[in-house]
Amino acid sequence: MKTTRTLTLLGLFLSFFVIISCKKNDLANADSRESATGKAPVTVSNVIESVPLSTTLPDCNTHCIDPAGPFVESSGSKTQTWGNPANPQHWKTVTHVAYNTTTSFIVNVTFTHSGGNASNTVSVTAFGSTQSVATLASGATATFTFALPTEWNACDNVPFSIYQEGQNSPMNLSCSYNLYGVCANKDCETSFTGEAKACGNQREAVYTFTSEDALTNFKIQGGLTNFTGADAEVTWTGGSNITKSQWTVGGSSNRVIKIEGDIAACETITIRITWNSTNSGGIITGSWSVSANGAEIAPAVAGLTCN
Repeated sequence: MKTTRTLTLLGLFLSFFVIISCKKNDLANADSRESATGKAPVTVSNVIESVPLSTTLPDCNTHCIDPAGPFVESSGSKTQTWGNPANPQHWKTVTHVAYNTTTSFIVNVTFTHSGGNASNTVSVTAFGSTQSVATLASGATATFTFALPTEWNACDNVPFSIYQEGQNSPMNLSCSYNLYGVCANKDCETSFTGEAKACGNQREAVYTFTSEDALTNFKIQGGLTNFTGADAEVTWTGGSNITKSQWTVGGSSNRVIKIEGDIAACETITIRITWNSTNSGGIITGSWSVSANGAEIAPAVAGLTCN
């Protein structure tokens, strides 16, 4: 009986020694792995690493984009890791590139991960709208395109968010982008001219306006002298959303004509006015001007004179 107890105690002692030896060997193996990989064998869980923009973007107040590109790209990424680095460590990364064209705001999202074929959903929210792509494979890129508001301006700030679900806990990225305006087409210049075409009792004048920049709510306005008869006939080519109006000033014989609308960059609008008058020769119009948003766009055209 005494011999049996002695053997039992000896067995427990040897077992304890073996357990201690295994732990020491594990530590020794871990030390050798650390030396080989350069990583400490630390267990991590849901560690988030944010990577800031890699470059400084140009000033949106002074820099502009060509309609055909290149565009100004903003980029960033976020990585999530979990598990033991040697067991192995798992990770996933969401990278985005954002930019605007003349009509759209575009976000390209690339998703990569350490393995597995689990379903992964990526969605982007901007301008109050959400677009989603399901089952985005590792290394693949999805493009999300949002229409810009009708009256957007350079340096308008666009907040947007990216949400990824699948491969461990979801990831959220909150981002923003300052829009870049469109460079003016240097192949044209702003000009405003007028020409008297007919100067008898039946008169005709033509005004031509070319705008270097796109304009909304422009106004071309001027007078017709010694006006008689029915309303003047006003026709035009070019421009968009054009409206016309005319009226007599006080009790005079002069008539005021106003044309309003929108015009694209480097577009020309030609306005033709025909009317009747009891007087022939001399100055047939008053001064005509073109403006937008309360500012004069080009020098006024003085009264047109018949030769």
